Amino acid sequence: MKNRDRYTFLKRLFTLVMTLALVSSCDDDLLEDKLLSDTSVDFLYSTPEGLESAVVGLYTLNREIYQDLSLNGTIPLILQAKSDLGVGITGEVSLYSRLLWGASLGDYGTTAGISAYWVRNYKIVDRANAIIKGAEELDNIDSELKNQILAEAKCMRAQAYFTLYRLFNNIYITTEPTTPENAFEVPQDKSSVDDIFALLRSDLDFAIENLDYTTEQFGRWNQGAARHLRAKVAMWENDWSEAVDQTEAVLNSGSYSLAPTTKDVFAGELDHGETLFAINFEKETIGGGGPHIMNWNMVSSYADAPGLVHSVENGGSGAGFISLNNYMIDLLNEDPNDDRKDNTYYIFSYAYNDESTLPEGKVLGDPLDLYENSDTDQNEFMLYYRRQNPGVLKFFDENVEPTDRNHYKNIMVYRLAETYLIAAEAQMMLGNNAKALEHLNTVRARANAAPVSSIDLQTVLDERARELGFEGQRWYTLKRTGKLYEFLLDHMNNDNMNESYPEGNPKTILREYMQNWPIPQEQMDLLGPNYPQNEGYN
Repeated sequence: MKNRDRYTFLKRLFTLVMTLALVSSCDDDLLEDKLLSDTSVDFLYSTPEGLESAVVGLYTLNREIYQDLSLNGTIPLILQAKSDLGVGITGEVSLYSRLLWGASLGDYGTTAGISAYWVRNYKIVDRANAIIKGAEELDNIDSELKNQILAEAKCMRAQAYFTLYRLFNNIYITTEPTTPENAFEVPQDKSSVDDIFALLRSDLDFAIENLDYTTEQFGRWNQGAARHLRAKVAMWENDWSEAVDQTEAVLNSGSYSLAPTTKDVFAGELDHGETLFAINFEKETIGGGGPHIMNWNMVSSYADAPGLVHSVENGGSGAGFISLNNYMIDLLNEDPNDDRKDNTYYIFSYAYNDESTLPEGKVLGDPLDLYENSDTDQNEFMLYYRRQNPGVLKFFDENVEPTDRNHYKNIMVYRLAETYLIAAEAQMMLGNNAKALEHLNTVRARANAAPVSSIDLQTVLDERARELGFEGQRWYTLKRTGKLYEFLLDHMNNDNMNESYPEGNPKTILREYMQNWPIPQEQMDLLGPNYPQNEGYN
């Protein structure tokens, strides 16, 4: 017991030291010399300047999981791999898609990848707790600045706890930061759902009250993002009225608007009226400064085919590790005028662009069509998936060299199109179908898709798939609506790919309890001896 307590204390102390290092490495222009004279905990949490710097450090911590390049950049894509819209082709990310990783306590994917979500979100919680307590106890600080600091820290804490709950279910909450005095205390039991959601509501209600709709620095929490997250929390509680109130407030605020075309949504740095909250990767911005390789995982390796070289028009460098499955492709093809597949959100064809290796009978600009999605020839369908299957362009940085897999593209977390779709579902659940259709068709109209005339949950889920696919929201939505297990059994990967996996078809491996992720054993070892593991993993 003493060894475990000592390990817990040392691990938490290491977290504290690493946090100080992260904060001190943030944008020099933003932090100036604030940390040069005093990098102690006392400075960070007992002065206005220190608290401001500590908040900046939260944004850096929040970015960590997206820029983790271990496992070939798989960790930020685990949710996409586990959804019903993708097909795992090869590489580490496909191991999650086919349930070889992340579906049991003993596999490496749980230890290396699933664990990252537990550890990093609790690290954010601990630092947010320290900031909140420091700000609440500080007297010599302007009240407006104090409330701004508290609001941003509470948004970060709410986002982290909400993520942990949706993934792991059996989580514990605390509002106390780790100190030498309490470092030996370990949670003995999970927190109740009522307590978890009471804290989420309290944190976000405070943020809504104290944040403006607009911010001077792109990437900071604002009132629209806080209301959007509050609506998502309300949806998990089946509180449709609260979700309607929050989403309608955002939609009617006058501070946000949909990008005019689907091509504009993910163009540039995402600094436009549709963005509610984004992760900064651009250098010299708040919490920015590092690359990710998400695009590389999700665009095909088309340049391995004769007649093609890497190009911006074809989506840059790609490995083709995960891609759209047939279910997702069919959803996008239902309306021939839907332009979300026309090199905007997704790329459905790759154009020949290398005359020196052009296959006979092809001309420059023709679409790559050398491979067939065969149901019987394993080599043929593997070449098809790796080189020719549609890809995702939502993380593509058009400013890097086409051959470079490292991108500094900002990543969208919450945007107004989802606000419309949350509002549509909530209004539908309240029986306001006319208003629900208005919101859903607003999103469809921007994509040049024909309006729908009736609405039910399937209609909403289909539209969320088309609009928000691969943005990391799908798995949560299906779990919330009770559809996750059913939809995975129906749609996960593609049947010919499932049947090719040497470990077996993941549809036969899938169990209903897998809707909750396993709490990694190394984390269980740091908790109380009777702390409950999620059902099915003992």
